[in-house]
Amino acid sequence: MSTLRESPAWNALETHHKSVQKLHLRDMFAKDETRAERFTAEAAGWRLDYSKHRITDETLKRLFALARERGVEARRDAMFAGEKINSTEHRAVLHTALRAPADSVILVDGVNVVPEVQAVLKRMADCATKIRAGEWKGYSGRPIRNIVNIGIGGSDLGPVMAYEALRHYTDRGLQLRFVSNVDGTDFAEAVHGLRPEETLFIVASKTFTTLETMTNAHTARDWLQAAAGKDKKAVGRHFLALSTNEEAVNEFGIPSAQMFGFWDWVGGRYSMDSAIGLSTMIAIGAEAFGEMLAGFHAMDTHFRTTPLERNLPAIMGLLSVWYADFFDAATVAVLPYEQYLKRFPAYLQQLTMESNGKHVTLEGKTVDYATGPIFWGEPGTNGQHSFYQLIHQGTHLIPCDFVAFGEALNPLGRHHDLLLANVIAQAEALAMGKTLKQVKAEGAPAALAPHKVFEGNRPSSLLLAERLTPAALGALIALYEHSVFTQAAIWDINAFDQWGVELGKQLAVRVAGEIEAPRKSLAHDASTNAAIRWYRKARRKAASEPAPQGRRVLVLDVGGTHVKALLTGKKQEVKIDSGPALTPDLMMAALHKRLRGWKYDAVSIGFPAPVVHGRIVHEPHNLGQGWVGFDFAKAFGCPVKLVNDAAMQALGSYEGGRMLFLGLGTGLGSAMIADGKLEPMELAHMPYKKHTYEYYVSEQARERHGKKWHAHVFEEIDTLRAALEPDYVVLGGGNVKHLNKLPDGVRRGDNANAFIGGFRLWENVT
Repeated sequence: MSTLRESPAWNALETHHKSVQKLHLRDMFAKDETRAERFTAEAAGWRLDYSKHRITDETLKRLFALARERGVEARRDAMFAGEKINSTEHRAVLHTALRAPADSVILVDGVNVVPEVQAVLKRMADCATKIRAGEWKGYSGRPIRNIVNIGIGGSDLGPVMAYEALRHYTDRGLQLRFVSNVDGTDFAEAVHGLRPEETLFIVASKTFTTLETMTNAHTARDWLQAAAGKDKKAVGRHFLALSTNEEAVNEFGIPSAQMFGFWDWVGGRYSMDSAIGLSTMIAIGAEAFGEMLAGFHAMDTHFRTTPLERNLPAIMGLLSVWYADFFDAATVAVLPYEQYLKRFPAYLQQLTMESNGKHVTLEGKTVDYATGPIFWGEPGTNGQHSFYQLIHQGTHLIPCDFVAFGEALNPLGRHHDLLLANVIAQAEALAMGKTLKQVKAEGAPAALAPHKVFEGNRPSSLLLAERLTPAALGALIALYEHSVFTQAAIWDINAFDQWGVELGKQLAVRVAGEIEAPRKSLAHDASTNAAIRWYRKARRKAASEPAPQGRRVLVLDVGGTHVKALLTGKKQEVKIDSGPALTPDLMMAALHKRLRGWKYDAVSIGFPAPVVHGRIVHEPHNLGQGWVGFDFAKAFGCPVKLVNDAAMQALGSYEGGRMLFLGLGTGLGSAMIADGKLEPMELAHMPYKKHTYEYYVSEQARERHGKKWHAHVFEEIDTLRAALEPDYVVLGGGNVKHLNKLPDGVRRGDNANAFIGGFRLWENVT
């Protein structure tokens, strides 16, 4: 039997559990009017209501006795003092130093580490400020506006969670994306729609050798250099490194001045407030990042100085031990009733399970008690419509942590009232349940009544803060960090190593070599050998088969004077006359003659009228009748994609970011593409001044107003830029040639871009 199971405090809890396990929360609340008040504690802006747990005052007394018997406070003090409590790696554990005030003194091997931490934070702030101000320029001279963080594990989960959690405070002029998986799809989707000359990659790998991270980093470098051409300095302008391997960083092409280090006393899953948080600082700014660090530190101070009886992390950690080891509860559900915290459960999965998923004690002895419960969850109220059924009426006991805020960051009508009503009600329903007597009193039929019974007595914590701020997030994360520490101290395990992730990675290197050397003999188990042989065969087949023929697309650009057609692979367009008499039947007849012999399997049509979901909304102003409801797919005998003509030319002109397209032709076409998403617009006939937008800038307007036409065009551009805030404006259409000089941020399109857009419609570019 282990030392833990032999301890007096543990034995006392085992005996006590027998008297508590049959108590129901309904009865405990009914008999104790002060229960909610006594079992509530506050710290660092958070209020923890743990009254809906299956505990009594005696339970808490015995849990605190266990904590003291196991030396939780002494281990806590050793951690804060910089002692090397990570015994298997002989390292200090000082993530708390990352958020300590600048005047703190924290020694590791006799050296105060705080000045080093502050120096890195200062460099991070300078870098983030430069990027946010638009002063960091890419190889073309354009400012950086896209940040792609490449990392995995703690180098990804923390930054992703923090970005999503604090999105309300981010600079929306910057895009942040994240790549972690070695699956190429992750990288492909992350850079989709981005302009290389506006994109900065942050490569987060302490050793600069992490397989997944460096595979993605090299792919990112290739992607950038394909756009930058022979500019060898491009890598330096578009990459930052979060690493301690200066030689490897320099060899990659990143100068030392763009490398931000951290220390071996910071574990990956505890590193989001180190240099690993650079993407977070870029997103929210150095000041808000500092507020987040202050929130971390406030909870650190509370954990370090507050007696166990009022200590939030200690209470939460002890409750986790209570359920895991005495109620055999294998999981904990974390349920944030705040959409911005949608990635928080995933973040906690690494923090909790990589820390406490251990099977031996600090001395290497196998444990004979449960450690490390499984953490999982989803934001409310989404989860209520999926897994809450099991939590309420299933056969597993699942303690729940509900997280909510008193103030909405995006107040909309009754939304926040309903959100908070749900989280409060769910905690009540889990605790109190509904008896068979209550169900029958509501008139349920006898046969149905048992199905509507809620046993209740399901434990939960309710964590509340006034508002989701950077400080509140920092304190919340530190709360769970120290709760994990408390559990590990009780279980006598090392929460700061992760040997369990090594074996699979080592075998993957071996298997990769066997896949890429198909003649190499295999010496795994039969199942593994069969899987490798299957993939070798699939890989060989994919390599030997010719690439599938590309789709041959016919693109039609329908205008008020001409219909122009171009086929994939053709260099010369075909043109037929258009005009007020042109009907779809006449167009098809004319195209049939001109396109004789052309073979195509898809058609794109840019049409000069409103198009919604591939359907023409009303007859065009500059063509004949019969277009609404015309079956183009039947007429061409193949699939057809139909969009507004301006939208098609806009798609062909797009180079990333937010682009406004205005087509100055017979009339006025308009479209917006925002971060790869095409939004056709119909501004032409909307009211503007005394007439419409089109009235002042159309072909007739140019003939009617002469030189004033130029002023009208520029005035409309200014109006639309102020309203839509595009990064740049593209002017297309035949009349753009009459504009000699364009304002800054406005460039000429090319009518040929309509064909590019038509081809792109079938390439899933947006």
